[in-house]
Amino acid sequence: MARTSATGTEGFTLIEILVVVAIAGIVLAVAAVNLFPSDEEVARRETSLLALDIETARDDAWFGGRPTAVSLAEGRVRVLRLASDRSWSAIPGRDRRLPGTMQIAALAIDGQEVDRREVLVFLPDGVGVPFRVALTVRGIPKAIEGDAAGAVRAIVR
Repeated sequence: MARTSATGTEGFTLIEILVVVAIAGIVLAVAAVNLFPSDEEVARRETSLLALDIETARDDAWFGGRPTAVSLAEGRVRVLRLASDRSWSAIPGRDRRLPGTMQIAALAIDGQEVDRREVLVFLPDGVGVPFRVALTVRGIPKAIEGDAAGAVRAIVR
C-alpha cells in the first residue's frame, strides 16, 4: 500500500518490501526443487521410461498377435517385429536413444546372464521368460525385471 509522507511523495514501507522479498524467495525455493531434480529422481524417471518401452513391446506382441522384441544394443531402445520371412524388422517410430547417463550393465534371461546385445522376445501367447536388465543411471544402480506371467516392473528403490 503506497503511503504519502509529510513531503507529499509516495512509497512503500520497509515491512511491505520485506514481505514481497520473502514471498519471492519462497516461490523461488519451491520452483528450484522442481526445476532441478536430484540424481535419484532422474534415475527413477529414466528407469521407469525404459520399463514402459519394454512393457509396450510386450503389449504389442499380445495385442498384435506377432512376436515382438526389444533390443538395448548400441545405446538405443529398438522395438522389432518378426516378419513373415522370419527376420526381425524395426517398428517405425519406436526407436529412441538411451540417455547418455544410462548404461546397460547386464542382461539376464531366464536366470542366465547373456550378451547385452541379445534381444528380449515377447510372444503373443502372453507366456514370458523371466528377465532382468541391470543398469546404472547417473551412477545409481537400477533394474528392470520381467516375470513368466508377463509383468514388467522397474526396481527403483
